[in-house]
Amino acid sequence: MCAICGVTGERNEAAVHAMAIAMSHRGPDGEGYYFGDGISLGMRRLSIIDVKTGQQPIASEDGTIQLICNGEIYNFRELRRFLQAKGHRFRAGSDVEVIVHLYEEYGEAGIHALRGMFAFALWDDRRKRLILGRDRLGIKPLYYTTVGGRVFFASEAKALLVCPEVPRCVNETMLGTYLTLQYVPGPETLFRGILKVPPGHYLVVTGPDIRVVRYWELVFAEPDRSLKEEEVHGEFETALREAVSLHLLSDVPLGVLLSGGVDSSVVTALMSLEVGAGCRSFTVGFPDLGLDERPHARRVAAALGTDHHELEVQASPVDELPKVIWLMDEPVADAAALPTYLICRSAARDVKVLLTGEGGDELCGGYPRYAWLRIARTLHRFLPALRRDGAVSRLMFDTDREGWLPRRLEALLCDISDGERHLQLVANFTREQQRGLVSPQACWWGNGDLALDLVEGVLDAVGRDPIVHALMYLDVRTWLVDDVLLKMDRMSMGASVEARVPLLDHKLMELVALLPHTFKVRGLQTKRLLRQAASALVPKKTARRRKQAFRVPIARWLRESLHDFARDILLSARARERGYFRPAQVALILDRHQSGTTDYSQALWNLLTLELWHQMFIDRVQQP
Repeated sequence: MCAICGVTGERNEAAVHAMAIAMSHRGPDGEGYYFGDGISLGMRRLSIIDVKTGQQPIASEDGTIQLICNGEIYNFRELRRFLQAKGHRFRAGSDVEVIVHLYEEYGEAGIHALRGMFAFALWDDRRKRLILGRDRLGIKPLYYTTVGGRVFFASEAKALLVCPEVPRCVNETMLGTYLTLQYVPGPETLFRGILKVPPGHYLVVTGPDIRVVRYWELVFAEPDRSLKEEEVHGEFETALREAVSLHLLSDVPLGVLLSGGVDSSVVTALMSLEVGAGCRSFTVGFPDLGLDERPHARRVAAALGTDHHELEVQASPVDELPKVIWLMDEPVADAAALPTYLICRSAARDVKVLLTGEGGDELCGGYPRYAWLRIARTLHRFLPALRRDGAVSRLMFDTDREGWLPRRLEALLCDISDGERHLQLVANFTREQQRGLVSPQACWWGNGDLALDLVEGVLDAVGRDPIVHALMYLDVRTWLVDDVLLKMDRMSMGASVEARVPLLDHKLMELVALLPHTFKVRGLQTKRLLRQAASALVPKKTARRRKQAFRVPIARWLRESLHDFARDILLSARARERGYFRPAQVALILDRHQSGTTDYSQALWNLLTLELWHQMFIDRVQQP
């Protein structure tokens, strides 16, 4: 696990050293560089496997291939034996060395053999070309930009910005999408000209030319419904156990993040079966009624006999907010990043690797909106008059439409498209709300609804029936990679800890994607496969526990300890001069939230994250 960076073209030691230093938190255990004809490579290392001799870059036997890689290859021992049988010689015990020899044997196609999380740069000196590869689900990040025919790349966008050649500009066309989704879907970022290598893709860079190649796609299917449930459950549980077992590969201490939900509890249970009483679990919680998950985690830890550790967050960690935004790179208005960083930092005292339950909802259909949108389709098929009689419209406008219930009723009952329903449920700011918020001089807002175009385009590409599978695919392509995984990567690496996500093992994902959607969602019951597996592993109350997002008490913080801070930032002279939003509307949102009439906490967190990000990365006046 580490950070990688580099630049094509003329030798550029200064740029590569500066980029590596900017990401030293990702790799405090060492560094390595390669400077050749047409390429400059750098890396920082967090030693996990082959601690003593696994330094990078890693070269082929004749030195014509150079590799730097961020991540872990979980099937490297199997690949190593296979490649040795073909005559390849390995210099050490590093897992990522197999990438070099796979390339020698199969060229670009060697990437298909890898099972793990990775982002790598491979330089082929004979052909003078660079290959930038990213794992199938986008667990590990990789950014790039082109300047003057040269390609700059790095594990984090902030590393690219230390190069004088790379401009610091806002990608204003994506601001409206950010306001809607709370993140920017790839391959775009909010930095103009900086892109993400898409998950399941690799780039081939030859001189100024870049070829983008997709090597993997998650395919959902709706096969014969006569499949027997007991056979499916048995196959799923076998694959699940294998995935967790593979993710325990390590030469350093491991732990697990345990929230007490189904996903993390199943991972903890399977890890405990492998490692025994030495399994260390870590939980973070808030002493706030209804938001403290520690009792749920404590119940699971007691049942499994883990060595359990708890972290209590009492006050609003406002002092940590600039640090979190700096680590995040991109503005992602996910308040769960704060406690995630705090628990990773706390766990780093005892372990170097943390397994997590991320991905369970995308694997097995865990989000309640999957069921609700399916119900909405049924209602519109059998109750067409509901759309015409005006009752729904009157209800919407006679009620506070900012509230939780009206927005969900509108998504469920109104005559709108699948994409509009989805955004009605997930949007931080609807298009209508943005119209009142965005400043009249903000020309970037009048470019149409890019978020809706994106969602409808993905749904059209994958097919909308069954809607459960269409929405699962949409989330894998957007929310999972650009919010959930980005957050976990940055917060864990910010604490110099490696986070692993066994529920996103691509073999497991492929297996479940090919099962009928009813094995995942039936009626209002979600995540059926995983709950069935959980029933034999964790307390029954945990297996039956309803889906609950990892909630952070930002509503209370923004009414109390964070209110003055948020007002000072959002109504500052700098924010006003930027001209993105109407100051009077921002003030109204702050006042209405503080009064308790409406919960605007997520909207305010969205605006606060954006402004702090802008000051830090574009204006360069706010530093962690």
